[in-house]
Amino acid sequence: MANWPPVAPVPPPAVQSAIPPQEFELYIDAWILLLGLRIEAPDAIFKEHASTDDSVVAFLTSFYGQLTTTDTPGLHTGPKARTLRKLCFLLSRRYLLDAPTSPSVLLGWRYLANMCCCYPSSSALKRLLSDVWNKHEETISSSLEEAKTAMTNQLSALTSASTPEIISDIRLLTILGSTLPASGQVLMAGSDFLDTCYDAYETQKRDDFRRVLVAVIYIGLTSLLKSSKPNLSSLLDQLFSLKASAGVGTKKDPTLLSDVICSSDLLARLERYLISHPQKRGQDLLSSLRAYQRESNVFHHRYQKQKRKLDKGKTRASDPDDMHLHQMSLVTQVQDLFPGLGSGYIIRLLDFYGDNPETIIAHLLDDSITPELQALDKSEQLPTSQTATHHDPFPPRPTPPETAPPTRKNIFDQDVDLAELARSAETEGKLQFGRANPEQTADDLLSNRSINKAAILSALASFDSDDDERDDTYDVADVGGTVDAAAAADADKAADASGELDMTLYRAYRATPGLFGRDSATRRSQPRAALKRETGMTDEAIEGWAVMLSRDPKRVSRLEDRLAVDGVGGSGALAQPELKPTAYRRPGPKGDGESGSDTDGLSGSGRGGSGRGRGRGRGGGGRGGGGRGRGGGADSGSKEQSNAASRQRKEENKASRANHNRRQQRAKKVARAGGMVG
Repeated sequence: MANWPPVAPVPPPAVQSAIPPQEFELYIDAWILLLGLRIEAPDAIFKEHASTDDSVVAFLTSFYGQLTTTDTPGLHTGPKARTLRKLCFLLSRRYLLDAPTSPSVLLGWRYLANMCCCYPSSSALKRLLSDVWNKHEETISSSLEEAKTAMTNQLSALTSASTPEIISDIRLLTILGSTLPASGQVLMAGSDFLDTCYDAYETQKRDDFRRVLVAVIYIGLTSLLKSSKPNLSSLLDQLFSLKASAGVGTKKDPTLLSDVICSSDLLARLERYLISHPQKRGQDLLSSLRAYQRESNVFHHRYQKQKRKLDKGKTRASDPDDMHLHQMSLVTQVQDLFPGLGSGYIIRLLDFYGDNPETIIAHLLDDSITPELQALDKSEQLPTSQTATHHDPFPPRPTPPETAPPTRKNIFDQDVDLAELARSAETEGKLQFGRANPEQTADDLLSNRSINKAAILSALASFDSDDDERDDTYDVADVGGTVDAAAAADADKAADASGELDMTLYRAYRATPGLFGRDSATRRSQPRAALKRETGMTDEAIEGWAVMLSRDPKRVSRLEDRLAVDGVGGSGALAQPELKPTAYRRPGPKGDGESGSDTDGLSGSGRGGSGRGRGRGRGGGGRGGGGRGRGGGADSGSKEQSNAASRQRKEENKASRANHNRRQQRAKKVARAGGMVG
């Protein structure tokens, strides 16, 4: 293959407007075919013909230039347009990275900036520009230096006619600096460009021009912190220069510095960086700029992207004639200066320039209207409506014809209506209220052979009028939970098994305490092995049981009592647990030996004493010593009688003499003591 077929550049907008859409799609198909041929070519062929293929360079520059500055539908919408943009990106990448000598036009700042406009927020484009910068840094830097010098000269000799071109170039540089931070660092090298932008901000009062200057300065300053090697010193130098030019602390007017720090997050970025890389010079500058920011907040507002309100389709449908009513006042402002322009043409200008009549008037005065708008009919008028229609929320509606209401139907329609049946003449005599035969008795019914008497009698026999309804209060379904009887039974069995296991271990512990030693010889002994087989426990569990038993005396006493009960004759006569009496027992008198214990007192007062327990009513056996109590016979009886007599003498004259007997008894005691009182 000698050479590739040449590629025709994208025609200008005036020519595109004259091409039919179907024919322009054929152009796109041809471009896709020719670009694919170059992309899919082998490396050897591509390197051989890339340096002489000037037609594809002209096509790429015209394509990105048209895509950035115009809104041609054929290049912006449709699947073929997306495919063409993708192929242009791939071919540009191959020419910038794989070609032996990349064309200088493709390495220019304007071409790279147009690419950034066509692929916004593309990570692939950022990687491509980073690789291209690493490979062609000198070429791109020289192009940016030329652009900075030319822009500095244009800003110095700024006129109203050259303002739109400068705004467009500054916007391209801003977009390139946001995608490729190294280009922003080139713009911030030195102080000539920054000083020129400051002077232009002071001289020009247009808001759109000032916003463009603030954006390019912000991108340039933040790019000094975005590279792999942040240049904090250069950033601080630029901020000090702006601070000196703005006269911080003396002037109270809006400046480029106040607009940058109030309208962006520059100080927040600087503060975050200084937190990780503290520096005294930067901290002092940051504190002074914060104070200047608070003073200048009255002049500026934060630049924020307007949130697009989601249209839910709930608004009132508007008439096409009412769509431009909000623009009629703007139309009259333009027609006051240009009465020859039609209202329809001015509406198109307002739609294109964002309803800004000042911008439209400036373009009309400079004759800088875009070619696609200049080709339109300038005398076009808005269509006038013939009839004025008004939306009536309650339009008149015709009266519906009188019709019978629909009959209601349901599943009970076949049921017999008793009221209708009673009023019906046809069924007179068939409906009976009350008993059909009031004179008939139950015996008459039973004597009737046609009635099943056995069924009636069985029903009567099973009926019990005194039987209450079953109490289902504690049923499982009514309680709302589950009563796990099996779990309770298992718990009882586990408790019994645990008790038997404790008894087995305790018997072995009483017989041979050394069997529960924690040395290796004891663990290897035959008795220990037999005990493990019997209990199913490990050595550690057996030894731990012995340790816990030695620490719990109450447990030892319980096991001793159970062992004593279980070991009496083996007959089980005393195996029943002891039931302690619940009635009150007055403790008996404490005597010699063991008669003063609690058990003796209870036993003496209940069995052999004179208390109010079960001993009362057993005759002489309970009182005279024939019972099971340990108290004496006649002695205890005489003492009890004397106590009763004393109580009787004490109480017999209590009503007449109150408690004077107590005073007499005390006097006797004092006399016996020899008159010594307390």
